Amino acid sequence: MLSKKSRGQRCLWLMFVLIIFLAPGLKTQVKLQAESDFNQPASWELGLRFDLFNRGIKWDSTTSSLKGMNLVAEARGKNLGGTVDLTVFAGAGNTNLNGMLFDQLPITLDYQAGSITGLILGLAADWPLTRISDFRLGLTADFTTWIGFKRKFIIEDFISPGEAGAEPDWAQASGGLFAVYEGYQNVEPFLDITFSVLWGTFKMTEKIEDLNGEENKSIKGSGLLGISLGCDWKLSDKLYLRPVVRCYPASKFGLSGSLSLSYDF
Repeated sequence: MLSKKSRGQRCLWLMFVLIIFLAPGLKTQVKLQAESDFNQPASWELGLRFDLFNRGIKWDSTTSSLKGMNLVAEARGKNLGGTVDLTVFAGAGNTNLNGMLFDQLPITLDYQAGSITGLILGLAADWPLTRISDFRLGLTADFTTWIGFKRKFIIEDFISPGEAGAEPDWAQASGGLFAVYEGYQNVEPFLDITFSVLWGTFKMTEKIEDLNGEENKSIKGSGLLGISLGCDWKLSDKLYLRPVVRCYPASKFGLSGSLSLSYDF
């Protein structure tokens, strides 16, 4: 009997294998798509994006949620080389991991100190493959990394106060399929279905007089599926609004959202 973890890993590998084996059959279609789009000039959009992140995670035998808020600047190159849309982004945000228990330190700590500020970096790419009626279909992939700043706080209720330091970091990578509906004039709804993995580490250090300790907790996403629904809304010839909602079906359900405003140069 396969465990949930083994089934999830097999599904992830199956997705990659299918893409590899289907790629030769799609080669001709991709070539035709590239030729049809090659005459369309590449363009760049610059904008700001606000994220509300919430995804189910687990560590040891505990299930919880990773929550955060991010504000990033992003640059999106459209139709690069005639085929690829590429987005890079960077900014600041915070991550909340309240309720994580560190019981291998000299004095057990239950982290309840709230969110920690950090840097967020990432990139995303879309490869259109074909069009069916008013639908454009293709592959999509993205990678995000969040690097937390170390947060120090005082441990009280002892003869000599101690000090603890919390330093989390995490990353997320996704890959799968997208569909865009191009039948409307100023709005293009889209749907992404991806396999998505999240992993990270929360390091806690502790010092109370002569007692020193360090403990690392490994975290990972509680599921491997991500589903996004959004749209590109053309406000004017140069201004675009993109609202997106993403859910992560798993034993610990997660729901995230983002809103970006960009200007096309």
